[in-house]
Amino acid sequence: MINTNGTKESRLVIADADALIALANPEDVHYNSVRAISEYLDEKEIAILFPLTAIIEAVTTLQRKLTKPELAQVINDKVKDGELPVQYIDEATFAEATQLFNPLGSKQNTLYDALVAALAKQLHAMAIFSFDHWYKQQGFTLASDLLEEKKQAA
Repeated sequence: MINTNGTKESRLVIADADALIALANPEDVHYNSVRAISEYLDEKEIAILFPLTAIIEAVTTLQRKLTKPELAQVINDKVKDGELPVQYIDEATFAEATQLFNPLGSKQNTLYDALVAALAKQLHAMAIFSFDHWYKQQGFTLASDLLEEKKQAA
Protein backbone atom coordinates (compact mmCIF):
# COMPACT_ATOMS: atom_id res chain seq x y z
CA MET A 1 0.00 0.00 0.00
CA ILE A 2 1.31 3.48 -0.91
CA ASN A 3 0.49 6.42 1.32
CA THR A 4 -0.14 10.03 0.28
CA ASN A 5 3.53 10.99 0.33
CA GLY A 6 4.47 8.14 -2.02
CA THR A 7 6.19 5.82 0.44
CA LYS A 8 5.31 2.18 1.01
CA GLU A 9 3.16 1.43 4.06
CA SER A 10 3.28 -1.78 6.02
CA ARG A 11 0.17 -3.52 7.33
CA LEU A 12 0.99 -2.07 10.69
CA VAL A 13 -0.62 0.36 13.12
CA ILE A 14 1.30 1.98 15.97
CA ALA A 15 -0.71 2.33 19.19
CA ASP A 16 -0.54 5.32 21.48
CA ALA A 17 -1.18 5.23 25.23
CA ASP A 18 -4.73 6.61 24.94
CA ALA A 19 -5.82 3.61 22.86
CA LEU A 20 -4.18 1.20 25.29
CA ILE A 21 -5.86 2.91 28.26
CA ALA A 22 -9.24 2.72 26.50
CA LEU A 23 -8.70 -0.97 25.70
CA ALA A 24 -8.09 -1.69 29.37
CA ASN A 25 -10.73 0.60 30.86
CA PRO A 26 -14.45 -0.09 30.16
CA GLU A 27 -15.25 3.31 31.71
CA ASP A 28 -13.14 5.16 29.14
CA VAL A 29 -15.07 7.36 26.70
CA HIS A 30 -13.27 5.63 23.78
CA TYR A 31 -13.77 2.05 25.02
CA ASN A 32 -16.42 1.04 22.45
CA SER A 33 -14.55 2.75 19.61
CA VAL A 34 -11.30 1.04 20.57
CA ARG A 35 -13.00 -2.34 20.60
CA ALA A 36 -14.54 -1.75 17.15
CA ILE A 37 -11.24 -0.53 15.71
CA SER A 38 -9.36 -3.47 17.25
CA GLU A 39 -11.84 -5.93 15.75
CA TYR A 40 -11.53 -4.27 12.35
CA LEU A 41 -7.72 -4.36 12.44
CA ASP A 42 -7.80 -7.99 13.48
CA GLU A 43 -10.28 -8.84 10.71
CA LYS A 44 -8.02 -7.13 8.14
CA GLU A 45 -4.90 -8.79 9.63
CA ILE A 46 -3.32 -5.44 10.38
CA ALA A 47 -0.79 -5.74 13.19
CA ILE A 48 -0.80 -3.40 16.18
CA LEU A 49 2.57 -2.54 17.67
CA PHE A 50 2.89 -0.97 21.11
CA PRO A 51 5.90 1.29 21.65
CA LEU A 52 7.52 0.65 25.02
CA THR A 53 7.02 4.31 25.88
CA ALA A 54 3.25 4.09 25.20
CA ILE A 55 2.98 1.10 27.51
CA ILE A 56 4.87 2.93 30.24
CA GLU A 57 2.72 6.03 29.77
CA ALA A 58 -0.53 3.99 29.85
CA VAL A 59 0.45 1.99 32.94
CA THR A 60 1.56 5.13 34.77
CA THR A 61 -1.64 7.01 33.83
CA LEU A 62 -3.85 4.14 34.98
CA GLN A 63 -1.94 3.72 38.24
CA ARG A 64 -1.44 7.36 39.21
CA LYS A 65 -3.84 9.70 37.44
CA LEU A 66 -6.87 7.42 37.09
CA THR A 67 -6.17 5.49 40.32
CA LYS A 68 -6.83 2.14 38.65
CA PRO A 69 -3.83 0.02 39.64
CA GLU A 70 -5.76 -3.17 38.81
CA LEU A 71 -5.96 -2.05 35.17
CA ALA A 72 -2.28 -1.12 35.19
CA GLN A 73 -1.65 -4.67 36.37
CA VAL A 74 -3.73 -6.10 33.49
CA ILE A 75 -1.54 -4.29 30.95
CA ASN A 76 1.61 -5.28 32.81
CA ASP A 77 0.50 -8.92 32.79
CA LYS A 78 -0.28 -8.80 29.06
CA VAL A 79 3.22 -7.46 28.40
CA LYS A 80 4.79 -10.17 30.60
CA ASP A 81 2.73 -12.85 28.84
CA GLY A 82 3.75 -11.59 25.39
CA GLU A 83 0.18 -10.63 24.42
CA LEU A 84 1.16 -7.05 23.50
CA PRO A 85 3.82 -6.80 20.80
CA VAL A 86 6.31 -4.29 22.22
CA GLN A 87 8.55 -2.10 20.08
CA TYR A 88 11.63 -0.74 21.82
CA ILE A 89 12.81 2.75 20.98
CA ASP A 90 16.25 3.03 19.46
CA GLU A 91 18.55 6.04 19.19
CA ALA A 92 17.42 6.93 15.65
CA THR A 93 13.75 6.90 16.63
CA PHE A 94 14.45 9.03 19.68
CA ALA A 95 16.45 11.51 17.57
CA GLU A 96 13.54 11.76 15.10
CA ALA A 97 11.12 12.28 18.00
CA THR A 98 13.15 15.19 19.36
CA GLN A 99 12.83 16.84 15.92
CA LEU A 100 9.04 16.42 15.97
CA PHE A 101 8.55 17.48 19.59
CA ASN A 102 7.77 21.11 20.32
CA PRO A 103 7.95 21.81 24.06
CA LEU A 104 6.58 25.32 23.43
CA GLY A 105 3.45 23.92 21.73
CA SER A 106 0.41 22.39 23.38
CA LYS A 107 1.10 20.67 26.68
CA GLN A 108 -1.22 17.91 25.42
CA ASN A 109 1.38 16.90 22.80
CA THR A 110 4.28 15.33 24.58
CA LEU A 111 7.59 13.72 23.77
CA TYR A 112 5.70 10.42 24.18
CA ASP A 113 3.48 11.44 21.24
CA ALA A 114 6.51 12.45 19.19
CA LEU A 115 8.02 9.01 19.83
CA VAL A 116 4.86 7.32 18.54
CA ALA A 117 4.93 9.54 15.43
CA ALA A 118 8.63 8.93 14.84
CA LEU A 119 8.15 5.18 15.13
CA ALA A 120 5.16 5.26 12.75
CA LYS A 121 7.24 7.20 10.25
CA GLN A 122 10.25 4.92 10.63
CA LEU A 123 8.18 1.72 10.19
CA HIS A 124 5.93 3.19 7.45
CA ALA A 125 2.84 2.43 9.52
CA MET A 126 -0.49 2.81 7.79
CA ALA A 127 -2.03 4.53 10.83
CA ILE A 128 -1.68 5.49 14.45
CA PHE A 129 -4.13 3.99 16.93
CA SER A 130 -4.97 7.09 18.94
CA PHE A 131 -7.68 9.68 19.36
CA ASP A 132 -5.17 12.54 19.44
CA HIS A 133 -5.71 14.74 16.38
CA TRP A 134 -2.16 16.10 16.64
CA TYR A 135 -1.13 13.04 14.64
CA LYS A 136 -3.41 14.10 11.79
CA GLN A 137 -1.82 17.55 11.89
CA GLN A 138 1.50 15.76 11.41
CA GLY A 139 0.16 13.99 8.31
CA PHE A 140 -0.70 10.61 9.82
CA THR A 141 -3.88 8.61 9.41
CA LEU A 142 -5.67 7.56 12.59
CA ALA A 143 -6.86 3.96 12.97
CA SER A 144 -10.39 5.31 13.44
CA ASP A 145 -10.15 6.73 9.89
CA LEU A 146 -9.52 3.21 8.56
CA LEU A 147 -12.72 1.99 10.22
CA GLU A 148 -14.61 5.02 8.93
CA GLU A 149 -13.44 4.24 5.38
CA LYS A 150 -14.85 0.71 5.79
CA LYS A 151 -18.22 2.10 6.93
CA GLN A 152 -18.39 4.51 3.98
CA ALA A 153 -17.51 1.75 1.52
CA ALA A 154 -20.36 -0.43 2.81
